[in-house]
Amino acid sequence: MEFPPYDFDALNETDIREEIIAPLLRSLGYRSGTENNVIREQPLNYAKSFLGRKKGSDPVLRGRADYICEVQQQVRWVIEAKSPDAALDREVEEQSWSYANHPEIRAVYFCLTNGREFKIFQTNRGPEAPAIFHGRYENLEKALSTIHNILSPVAILRDYPEQAIDRGEPIGPGLRSIVRVTNGSITFHKNTLGFQPLIGLTMAIAEGSLERNKQGRLEVYVETMVPFQSLQKLNERLGLHSLRLKSNDLSLSIDPAYPSRFASTTSHILPKGETVLDLTTWRELPFPMNMNVETQTIAAGYLEGHVFQGDFQASLLYQEIRLRVGLEGSFRVHLS
Repeated sequence: MEFPPYDFDALNETDIREEIIAPLLRSLGYRSGTENNVIREQPLNYAKSFLGRKKGSDPVLRGRADYICEVQQQVRWVIEAKSPDAALDREVEEQSWSYANHPEIRAVYFCLTNGREFKIFQTNRGPEAPAIFHGRYENLEKALSTIHNILSPVAILRDYPEQAIDRGEPIGPGLRSIVRVTNGSITFHKNTLGFQPLIGLTMAIAEGSLERNKQGRLEVYVETMVPFQSLQKLNERLGLHSLRLKSNDLSLSIDPAYPSRFASTTSHILPKGETVLDLTTWRELPFPMNMNVETQTIAAGYLEGHVFQGDFQASLLYQEIRLRVGLEGSFRVHLS
């Protein structure tokens, strides 16, 4: 987009539309009749202004939105054009906000320009919030990438993705009915072997999900990783790298005194001759026989904000040699 010098004293509002706004919209990627559409001069009627200082007895208000930019029929923002001799003052800002916030438009941004200045406001911050961008015409060429990063179709869809309505029962306060585990950790504090390398060991939770099963009960699934390759190999052989635990609860507890309890029991066979980590010696040794290992895992915690946290226990029973290894620790999981 080019920004030639203008004598703004010689221009009117129509000139601002043709010389400033129209080229800017094309530069941003908007054209009438496309998926990123431009609607010009849409009339608006409403019984009273949305501005708190207006009285309920005021007459019916009528207005006209100069430009409505529509991104793939999903998200809208608006531009109001003024003549170069018009000040972009509080009254003009409030008028433009009322257009953007109109129930027929619901624009995420509203913009003002008189050619000399260009302002961008975020609608949901209200009519009195300051502009999130304010530039003068002589500086717009340098700021064009910033304007693109706010108003281009790609930026709009990035910042305002289409949200599917979640009609299910929330997993917990502030959460959806299906929750994503973004990250977390399990830290081991004690073990029945008294083995020091396991004390303080932290297992990372890489990802997972939390949802309800067909019976409406909670189930959590997480992928875990430990910093030692030999221990990670053992975890994978025992199925501890991929945990799926079930609860009888219908939603997450928010009371530490009455935590939600998740549990899982799995069985795995370690074949004779396979080399895995021996937790009693911290050395990799081959098994002299097929080894059946039963693993019980319990996690009991409560929800605080978007963090589910509490105590963790794991019990490994090596049946052929009648060895039981108990692990205790704490966990912390971030949900979204």
